[in-house]
Amino acid sequence: MLNKVSLSPVRYSQARRADVAANTVQKSQSSVNFAGTKTSALKLASAYQALYGIKNAKTLNFTGAMELNDFEKSIITPKEIRIPNLLEIPENIDLPLKKMPKGYEKLNAAGLNVIKESSEGLDKYTVSNDKGNIIFIGKVDPNRAQLPVITYKQGKFMPEITVKDPSLGSKAIKMFSGSELIGEGISLKMPGQYEPTPNEGFRDVSFTGRTVITTLNKEPRTISAVDAYVESGLQKNAIRGDYADLVEKYDPTVIIPAGGFGERFFNITREYENKPSAKLPTDERYRIIGTTLNLAASAGVLRGENDDVKYLSQNHEIKDGAGVYYVSKYKTDGGAIAEGLSRDIIRNDRDAMILNADIFTNADISRTYKALKTLPNAALVIPYYPVNPQRAKSFGLLGIKEDENGNLQIKEFLEKPQYTSDAPMPNEFTQPGKYDEAMEQFRKVQSAINPKDESQFLANPGLYFLSDKALKVLMAQGILTPDETGLGGNVMPKIVKLANEGKLLDEEGNKMKVYTVPLEAKGGKTAVWDDIGTAEAYLKLIKDVANEVRLHGTSEQNKYYGVPEFVLNDFAKNADLQSGIVYDSKEAKDALGAFCEKYAIGSVRGNIYVAGH
Repeated sequence: MLNKVSLSPVRYSQARRADVAANTVQKSQSSVNFAGTKTSALKLASAYQALYGIKNAKTLNFTGAMELNDFEKSIITPKEIRIPNLLEIPENIDLPLKKMPKGYEKLNAAGLNVIKESSEGLDKYTVSNDKGNIIFIGKVDPNRAQLPVITYKQGKFMPEITVKDPSLGSKAIKMFSGSELIGEGISLKMPGQYEPTPNEGFRDVSFTGRTVITTLNKEPRTISAVDAYVESGLQKNAIRGDYADLVEKYDPTVIIPAGGFGERFFNITREYENKPSAKLPTDERYRIIGTTLNLAASAGVLRGENDDVKYLSQNHEIKDGAGVYYVSKYKTDGGAIAEGLSRDIIRNDRDAMILNADIFTNADISRTYKALKTLPNAALVIPYYPVNPQRAKSFGLLGIKEDENGNLQIKEFLEKPQYTSDAPMPNEFTQPGKYDEAMEQFRKVQSAINPKDESQFLANPGLYFLSDKALKVLMAQGILTPDETGLGGNVMPKIVKLANEGKLLDEEGNKMKVYTVPLEAKGGKTAVWDDIGTAEAYLKLIKDVANEVRLHGTSEQNKYYGVPEFVLNDFAKNADLQSGIVYDSKEAKDALGAFCEKYAIGSVRGNIYVAGH
């Protein structure tokens, strides 16, 4: 039987519900399903208790199924708690801290406190988290004729304040940690680190088409984003890679996994859409997936004529038509790729370049492809990107061993290690054998140290280059199957293991090998690479690009050289390096100007994004 939480013992007036509902600015359109888990029901009840000032909730009853109305969905979702307007809360909010079970710890649905107090004619709102750390302070003059609507959101990744006002039109001010907005009778501050100028060392199928894109979520948006790039002719302007002639000679297939739900990017998009189709501060022709399409274009795969893009549709949201193939739904894109190969939708008689769809890089992938074609018996080449020990904990790492010719062969595929530069200590473990297991993992991680710089580790940037010989063997022997769905978690580690055991043989019986080479930009320079996975990383990237344009223009001295020139210029004109504000357009900049004039804002700075809502 499905679970239901009975809220009848938690009494709040219908009039109060209507009052808060009237002040709700943004309502979630997504369905919410709390059925089946007692934990979710408890979280929901805790949210009601907090939002309506209830201090003594009664025992909860679990019977039957539960439905949420639109207003209830606007208050709590599976991803966040949302206070529609801080300035409208009638009393303090105290969300009691509850012990969250494993897997729910990062939802941050417990331990939220909002204190409202009045002093010297101002209303002061202080928000703190479960550790007692203050994460927002707001002061407003309640006697002003008009005040903006200030929405607070606490979710999986970070708190956010959204400011809306008629003077902003369709735009909104999104404040993240390390930002402030101060004017007459209004002061909003999000404590946290803010750097006015980025540090110099920042980024501490069988068909005739050449490109295959696997999709899962919001598929029509993905198509629209790809079409806008292809139809605009931007691929003709891509800076040609050093070995584009070699790529054109062998004409490999480019595979772009574009599934996923973009949960980590929710603070920017405000929609659960797939991140590749999300907007960058450029015109509509170039969204996040445009970076990956540009990699293919610079390598000579997308040429601006006879570009035939195919889609493997996992969720079947794409209308049936030419170039659309329906496949089963998988947890990750690896299964869709395997099914495409097994059904001869993706050709296995050509090399394949699998390129992540939600990255920002100026890499010249024709250089990595050259390694695939020239290294002895190469089955797989994964380029490495150097990262510091702390950042290494967020990536898959490549453990390597140098062969007799000085080539780096991949020996270990290490996913997000807990220990990098600091070894585990015995007093951290109570269960027998756990310390030994941790030390074994630590020893393996040391094989991923960069041989050119011992202060760095070799991270996997999510770019994979497979030879046609390897594809044939993997399919013929049933090694690459739809059941093995994770590219980084399942498929690639399995290929590495088989190669190192000498069990990955080509049709002539030769042992195939797996290699890594540095991820390089045109001319052999170290490439700049970033997974723009969170709002904070997104804003830092834009400001870093703007700083490079300020220093070097769009010349070869710019470390992002290789990214389309208009993208670099758009980033620069939409970022204010002095204040730290990023705009999604000129209209957003004008809107903030109107807001500042209306409220006599004297200081606005920090990690702030002004964009459509």
